[in-house]
Amino acid sequence: MKVKGRMIAVFTAAAVCLSMPMEACADYYKEPKDIKGVLINGEPEVSKAAELGVSQVITNFPMSWAYQADRMNAYESYLNALKRADISVTVIVLNDWEVSAYHPSLLPVAEPSGANYYAFDTLDDEGLAATRAAADRVTGRFRNLVSNWVIGNEVNDGQAWNYIGPMDIDTYCTHYALAFRTWYDSIKASNSLARVYIPFDFRWNTGQVAGLKFGVMDMLPRLNSLLRDTDYGIAWHAYPEEFDSPVFSDDRHALERGDTYIINLKNLHVLTDYMGQADMLSPAGTVRHLILSEQGFTSLSPAHGGECQELQAQCIAEAYQAAAANPYVEAFMLNRLTDEQVLIDQNYAFGLLDVNENKKLSWESYRDAGK
Repeated sequence: MKVKGRMIAVFTAAAVCLSMPMEACADYYKEPKDIKGVLINGEPEVSKAAELGVSQVITNFPMSWAYQADRMNAYESYLNALKRADISVTVIVLNDWEVSAYHPSLLPVAEPSGANYYAFDTLDDEGLAATRAAADRVTGRFRNLVSNWVIGNEVNDGQAWNYIGPMDIDTYCTHYALAFRTWYDSIKASNSLARVYIPFDFRWNTGQVAGLKFGVMDMLPRLNSLLRDTDYGIAWHAYPEEFDSPVFSDDRHALERGDTYIINLKNLHVLTDYMGQADMLSPAGTVRHLILSEQGFTSLSPAHGGECQELQAQCIAEAYQAAAANPYVEAFMLNRLTDEQVLIDQNYAFGLLDVNENKKLSWESYRDAGK
């Protein structure tokens, strides 16, 4: 089945390529000039990202968009605007419930569970074929515009971000690895230079919770055994321990040891030390690609008297310095360029711009970081 899937992916990519200009068919990777990046949500923010001086951005792609021509056209225009701005692009592929209106075979459950996003359906041949076709559809369309792909979101939290139903860790890892490999084969068939990442939150050592949440320390060796032959990378979310505080330097659960509960910017070397082990190296014998694909530092914190723009700016600068000091970090993506009210209501004012697009003090701090 895997061989057949690979052949289908190659054929689909070739068919797409035949309809494109010759220069558009060359394999593509935009090497960013530094690790500085940010999450943006659409074409209107491209000019602001360029003004900020980031060399890379990360952006979401809900799978329901793949079956709406207007959404696909708008997203392609957005990616082209980033390419013209000389900004490298990382796309997060998210299996949203809304895809059920277009292609329900992509979903592993028949009724919504209340999760934010779902696993790709690898429970039967129909779901696997749907996943393969969806991957070909998206990667073929955007093959020369995207440098990095992240497959899902925080997959160690299957309750909220990668729901497939309760199951033991070995079964869960087998299904995610199959979905990842399906996307990986499609991506590499359409663009061999693109990099593909497994996303995790910061919870390293949590054990198993009701068959739905797992510590990354337990998942990684299992996924590695299933995907060792691929050039998979790690997309890590290095938030402060408390999301409603920008301070990470005194986090109590981010410890300097291998069984720490949390890994963030305070103790990032714990992760890179682990990935430097011989069994975890890439097929080329190198430490695998690592991006810090999501971390936010709020400017609104009850623990620090409410509005705390100066503290946010300071913590962002410290976090960037910590990331830049680790030789294995290839991207540091802030969440996000512009505040959103739904997050502000939880004291998660992560943006460098407020909801009215006024620049916070952190804008200048981040613009100048690393200079």
